[in-house]
Amino acid sequence: MRRSPNYAAERIPCTIFSGNNREPTSGVIDRTPSSERAELVENIRQHSIPSSLGNMAMFLVEFSDKSSGNVVIYGTGFMGNPTTTAARLEMAEIANAWRDEEGNPASVLTLPTSSMKKSVADKILETGSFSPIAEEIAPKLDRHLNYYNNQAGVVGHSFGSRLAAAIPGVLDNPETVKYISIDDAPSWQKPLGTFIAAAQLAETIDLSRYIKYSLDSETQKAWRKNDGEKMPAVPLLIQLRDVIAMSHSGFVEDLENSLNKLQPGTPVTLFAPELSRMNDNSSKNIRKLITSLNQKFPGLDIRGVLVEDSTHNVSVASPAYFGQMIELSRSNLQP
Repeated sequence: MRRSPNYAAERIPCTIFSGNNREPTSGVIDRTPSSERAELVENIRQHSIPSSLGNMAMFLVEFSDKSSGNVVIYGTGFMGNPTTTAARLEMAEIANAWRDEEGNPASVLTLPTSSMKKSVADKILETGSFSPIAEEIAPKLDRHLNYYNNQAGVVGHSFGSRLAAAIPGVLDNPETVKYISIDDAPSWQKPLGTFIAAAQLAETIDLSRYIKYSLDSETQKAWRKNDGEKMPAVPLLIQLRDVIAMSHSGFVEDLENSLNKLQPGTPVTLFAPELSRMNDNSSKNIRKLITSLNQKFPGLDIRGVLVEDSTHNVSVASPAYFGQMIELSRSNLQP
């Protein structure tokens, strides 16, 4: 019998798998909001970044008048709106989790939440690779990272994880990437195929429960109101292509292409909610993938995090989850 997720957990236990055949270790993901979040959101500035995918496919989000040397490239869930209050709370936690040496919060570059164009949607549907989307926005990413001499972190959830896995592989200077933190990329373990519709429906029900039982009252309220700027309409057939592409394999191939270009020692962390319908997130499968990746890329610091008693949308209504992803990704697990 399937266990019930713990929707209201403040501290979620997790199991961390790493390379070198070491035994897994125990950890905790604390979903308590950061004390700095309210001030960060109050000072938020969002600027749309035009690209070949459209004028509002990407945003640069800043939380301070002082320029930070750190920028997080962030891919959110499918068809998300980065201008909503709920999204801003997520990005505030992300920015706070990776301050620079002077204490300035990171800026955030949001990734497209759809392929936006039929030609791009056709390519990802045909190949299962999300590189075609990454390649469309790579010039804008390169321009920002190179002009400001930034250090970059790459963070993704769901659709954004599929895209995030391909990002370092298309950058002119992938050595700027200091860590990758990916949460439950659909079909990472095996293709979902036609089951993706049922999986998404079940996860949508869980999403509403995470909102209902959230201990973060501010974010709970934010999820219940439909605010934010009006986003460009994406044709239904393009949306359908995007969903079907997520049901295909291709994640590991995109990730490996990116891993080939990272600097030695770079932390790469895959988060796997234990009860997700988007993957078979068993300890056995996670350990198998992490072991395989460490064998292929022995110079990197690749780890997996099994997030216990949780489903695909565990991050919903608890933005601190994203900050914890970054902190766990950057922590030193070496003995």
